[in-house]
Amino acid sequence: MRFFIHALVFLTFLPLWTWKLLEPHPVPEHLKAGLDRAGLSFVAAKSLHASGYAFLTVLAGTLPVPRRWRIFLVGLLVLHGVATEIGQTFVPNRTGRVYDVLIDWTGIAAGVLVVRWWVGTSRPRSLAN
Repeated sequence: MRFFIHALVFLTFLPLWTWKLLEPHPVPEHLKAGLDRAGLSFVAAKSLHASGYAFLTVLAGTLPVPRRWRIFLVGLLVLHGVATEIGQTFVPNRTGRVYDVLIDWTGIAAGVLVVRWWVGTSRPRSLAN
């Protein structure tokens, strides 16, 4: 049951994330206006990029599947970051940037670090340690 819930969250969030990344206006106008007035639009957008990919990476990296599948899914996320930025070049009001790919990859790297820490702290410790 745990596997199905975990996989369902991943398989629900990934297409929703893809949709928002390829939508012409991913942020509601009133929210965007408020962020612009506060001078936080850029920081919020880039933080969301990194956080979204970090979240997906943690989900992929903690799925109860063989390690090779988790590595495959993280690799898929690396390619997803590139593909969505290329896709954004064809979407009105959006621009695909190499800089954004690097931010996506930073989020993925952060997710990998969280998974490694999480797995490392959840392993039973032997009496010798």
